[in-house]
Amino acid sequence: MVNEVLDRPSILVYVENEQESLFKEILAGIEEEGIPYDLIKKPIEKKNFVEKIYSLCHKSRMGIAVGVQESTVVLHYNKLKEDKPLLDIKLNFYEKGKARKIGSNAARLYKAMPFKDVNESNEADVELIEKISAAVMDILKNR
Repeated sequence: MVNEVLDRPSILVYVENEQESLFKEILAGIEEEGIPYDLIKKPIEKKNFVEKIYSLCHKSRMGIAVGVQESTVVLHYNKLKEDKPLLDIKLNFYEKGKARKIGSNAARLYKAMPFKDVNESNEADVELIEKISAAVMDILKNR
Protein backbone atom coordinates (compact mmCIF):
# COMPACT_ATOMS: atom_id res chain seq x y z
CA MET A 1 0.00 0.00 0.00
CA VAL A 2 2.89 2.39 0.66
CA ASN A 3 3.81 2.36 -3.05
CA GLU A 4 0.35 3.73 -3.87
CA VAL A 5 0.75 6.33 -1.15
CA LEU A 6 3.92 7.76 -2.68
CA ASP A 7 2.17 8.56 -5.96
CA ARG A 8 0.01 11.43 -4.72
CA PRO A 9 0.47 14.21 -2.18
CA SER A 10 -1.34 13.24 1.00
CA ILE A 11 -1.09 13.04 4.76
CA LEU A 12 -0.26 9.49 5.82
CA VAL A 13 -2.48 8.18 8.60
CA TYR A 14 -1.39 5.04 10.43
CA VAL A 15 -3.81 3.02 12.55
CA GLU A 16 -3.86 -0.50 13.95
CA ASN A 17 -7.60 -0.69 14.54
CA GLU A 18 -10.06 1.05 12.22
CA GLN A 19 -12.80 0.78 14.83
CA GLU A 20 -11.22 3.36 17.12
CA SER A 21 -13.48 6.40 17.42
CA LEU A 22 -10.50 8.74 17.84
CA PHE A 23 -9.10 7.62 14.49
CA LYS A 24 -12.37 8.38 12.71
CA GLU A 25 -12.46 11.88 14.18
CA ILE A 26 -8.88 12.56 13.07
CA LEU A 27 -9.83 11.62 9.51
CA ALA A 28 -12.90 13.88 9.73
CA GLY A 29 -10.68 16.79 10.80
CA ILE A 30 -8.36 16.26 7.84
CA GLU A 31 -11.33 16.00 5.46
CA GLU A 32 -12.87 19.22 6.81
CA GLU A 33 -9.73 21.07 5.76
CA GLY A 34 -9.91 19.60 2.25
CA ILE A 35 -6.56 17.79 2.34
CA PRO A 36 -6.21 14.20 1.05
CA TYR A 37 -4.96 11.38 3.25
CA ASP A 38 -3.88 7.79 2.74
CA LEU A 39 -4.47 5.09 5.30
CA ILE A 40 -1.94 2.51 6.45
CA LYS A 41 -3.23 -0.35 8.60
CA LYS A 42 -0.81 -2.68 10.37
CA PRO A 43 0.55 -3.35 13.85
CA ILE A 44 3.62 -1.57 15.23
CA GLU A 45 5.34 -2.20 18.53
CA LYS A 46 4.64 0.51 21.10
CA LYS A 47 8.33 1.16 21.67
CA ASN A 48 8.85 1.97 17.96
CA PHE A 49 5.66 3.99 17.44
CA VAL A 50 7.09 7.54 17.25
CA GLU A 51 9.97 6.34 15.07
CA LYS A 52 7.55 4.64 12.66
CA ILE A 53 5.40 7.76 12.35
CA TYR A 54 8.58 9.75 11.73
CA SER A 55 9.58 7.42 8.90
CA LEU A 56 6.07 7.65 7.44
CA CYS A 57 6.17 11.45 7.35
CA HIS A 58 9.28 11.15 5.17
CA LYS A 59 7.36 8.88 2.78
CA SER A 60 4.50 11.37 2.54
CA ARG A 61 4.83 13.89 -0.29
CA MET A 62 3.31 16.42 2.12
CA GLY A 63 5.83 15.51 4.81
CA ILE A 64 3.13 14.84 7.40
CA ALA A 65 2.04 11.65 9.18
CA VAL A 66 -0.43 10.94 11.98
CA GLY A 67 -0.48 7.74 13.99
CA VAL A 68 -3.13 6.33 16.32
CA GLN A 69 -2.27 3.43 18.60
CA GLU A 70 -4.78 2.70 21.35
CA SER A 71 -5.11 6.06 23.15
CA THR A 72 -1.87 7.57 21.83
CA VAL A 73 -1.89 10.02 18.93
CA VAL A 74 1.35 11.19 17.28
CA LEU A 75 1.59 13.96 14.68
CA HIS A 76 4.97 14.20 12.98
CA TYR A 77 6.45 16.52 10.36
CA ASN A 78 9.49 15.79 8.22
CA LYS A 79 11.24 19.04 9.23
CA LEU A 80 11.37 17.96 12.89
CA LYS A 81 13.78 15.66 14.72
CA GLU A 82 12.75 12.03 15.05
CA ASP A 83 12.34 12.18 18.83
CA LYS A 84 10.49 15.54 18.76
CA PRO A 85 7.08 15.01 17.12
CA LEU A 86 4.80 18.01 16.79
CA LEU A 87 2.31 16.20 19.00
CA ASP A 88 2.51 13.06 21.15
CA ILE A 89 -0.60 12.91 23.30
CA LYS A 90 -2.84 10.41 25.07
CA LEU A 91 -6.56 10.93 24.56
CA ASN A 92 -9.51 9.35 26.31
CA PHE A 93 -12.15 7.66 24.15
CA TYR A 94 -14.59 10.52 24.74
CA GLU A 95 -12.20 13.29 23.61
CA LYS A 96 -13.48 13.21 20.05
CA GLY A 97 -13.37 17.00 19.70
CA LYS A 98 -9.65 17.00 20.45
CA ALA A 99 -9.06 14.18 17.98
CA ARG A 100 -10.87 16.11 15.25
CA LYS A 101 -8.76 19.20 15.99
CA ILE A 102 -5.58 17.11 15.71
CA GLY A 103 -6.66 15.96 12.24
CA SER A 104 -7.52 19.51 11.31
CA ASN A 105 -4.12 20.70 12.57
CA ALA A 106 -2.33 18.06 10.49
CA ALA A 107 -4.02 19.52 7.41
CA ARG A 108 -3.41 23.10 8.56
CA LEU A 109 0.29 22.31 8.93
CA TYR A 110 0.42 21.65 5.19
CA LYS A 111 -1.69 24.73 4.39
CA ALA A 112 0.50 26.92 6.68
CA MET A 113 -2.58 28.05 8.63
CA PRO A 114 -2.84 28.73 12.37
CA PHE A 115 -3.61 25.65 14.46
CA LYS A 116 -6.80 25.04 16.38
CA ASP A 117 -6.32 24.85 20.15
CA VAL A 118 -6.36 21.14 21.02
CA ASN A 119 -6.68 21.85 24.74
CA GLU A 120 -9.78 24.01 24.37
CA SER A 121 -12.70 21.93 25.64
CA ASN A 122 -15.57 21.13 23.35
CA GLU A 123 -19.04 21.58 24.93
CA ALA A 124 -20.01 18.00 24.08
CA ASP A 125 -16.83 16.67 25.72
CA VAL A 126 -17.46 18.70 28.88
CA GLU A 127 -21.07 17.53 29.01
CA LEU A 128 -20.04 13.88 28.60
CA ILE A 129 -17.40 14.19 31.32
CA GLU A 130 -19.98 15.70 33.68
CA LYS A 131 -22.45 12.87 32.95
CA ILE A 132 -19.79 10.21 33.53
CA SER A 133 -18.68 11.88 36.76
CA ALA A 134 -22.28 12.08 38.01
CA ALA A 135 -22.88 8.40 37.19
CA VAL A 136 -19.69 7.34 38.99
CA MET A 137 -20.62 9.43 42.04
CA ASP A 138 -24.10 7.84 42.14
CA ILE A 139 -22.58 4.37 42.01
CA LEU A 140 -20.12 5.18 44.79
CA LYS A 141 -22.83 6.70 47.00
CA ASN A 142 -25.06 3.63 46.64
CA ARG A 143 -22.40 1.16 47.79
